[in-house]
Amino acid sequence: MTLLYIYILWVAACVDSISADSHITVSARVGSTVVLPCNLRNVFTKTPRVRWHNDVGFVFERSSGGTQIDPGYEGRVDIPENELRKGNCSLVLKNVRITDDGAYRSFVVEYVDRTNTDKMQDISRVKLSVDAFQISAQVGSTVLLPCEWSDLPIQTPHVEWYIDSETVFERKGKESFQGEGYEGRVDVPEDELLKGICSLVLKNVSATDAAVYRSSMVVTHTKKSVLVQKVELSVYENPEKREEEPSGEAGINWPHLLIFILSLFMCFLFSR
Repeated sequence: MTLLYIYILWVAACVDSISADSHITVSARVGSTVVLPCNLRNVFTKTPRVRWHNDVGFVFERSSGGTQIDPGYEGRVDIPENELRKGNCSLVLKNVRITDDGAYRSFVVEYVDRTNTDKMQDISRVKLSVDAFQISAQVGSTVLLPCEWSDLPIQTPHVEWYIDSETVFERKGKESFQGEGYEGRVDVPEDELLKGICSLVLKNVSATDAAVYRSSMVVTHTKKSVLVQKVELSVYENPEKREEEPSGEAGINWPHLLIFILSLFMCFLFSR
């Protein structure tokens, strides 16, 4: 009975935490350190078991038995044990990468009885938004939106560039697709893609091309798309050179006028 009462109190605290911390959005720059907030709102005498997942899969776990870390986050994530004892399950994420962009969620596993039956409770949901790479281009020019995928387990490169839900360009091997309005203007060369470079070549830039572009690669063993790059493109007009037209007194060239008057005066003197 006592164990059941403790468990009910624990669930109440977790539910309270969910309502307070849900739908949090955190922004970070590539290479920075960010804290994804999570609060259990009660103090534990024993270290609970905490797992962090993102929308792709497992990220980090800490329990009294130690820690487990996904290889892609090795050396970059942690939940300090002393903080976890206080009910602070926030995840510290170092050296932020563009691939970290996405939704994260944390779980706590609490042993309910002596049979070691565990219950998983969703504690916190955090959206991590990684700032886009900034690039500007002039109207009519050609611009390169950078992208590399060489650190991903991929056999046949399959890249997609898109704006929100609109596909700009897609290539899988020799097959390619150009989105509406981008025909003849976009490409990811096949030979470059095979080298691990998925940069998008955008020709004849127009003012309407200004947007946030994302590129994803399809991972071979999971068949899931992984965000590789996010680029914000700003477009500026070609500056026009305009000659100043004289208007009223603002258009008078006073030095030239004085020289002209002086010349007339000298001619008048010598003519006498």
